[in-house]
Amino acid sequence: SPSMGINVDFIDFGDLNLMERTIEEKEDKTKLLWLETPTNPTLKITDVRAVSELAHRHECLLAVDNTFCSPYFQSPLELGADIVVHSVTKYINGHSDVVMGVVCVNDEELYKKLR
Repeated sequence: SPSMGINVDFIDFGDLNLMERTIEEKEDKTKLLWLETPTNPTLKITDVRAVSELAHRHECLLAVDNTFCSPYFQSPLELGADIVVHSVTKYINGHSDVVMGVVCVNDEELYKKLR
């Protein structure tokens, strides 16, 4: 919400040059990049390591929605993501008999901020 000082841009994460230009045009006000890979329902793949390097170069956090891939197939924290979210209701539980989500980090300070 702009009234809370939050602005959102939707861009193609497959175009790293566009992503970098967008961050620079915002005069480094970008604090978080959020991506889903593979995307649902189009299965578009994003290079998490490349995006994490770009994000960190601009002092941004990278959050990855890993729901569709699940931690069995992809570990975004190992690829440089700062935050990973999963809908446990879907692929981790597999039965849709629970409603739950999980947020994963591997940095103690970030964990304390998010608690």
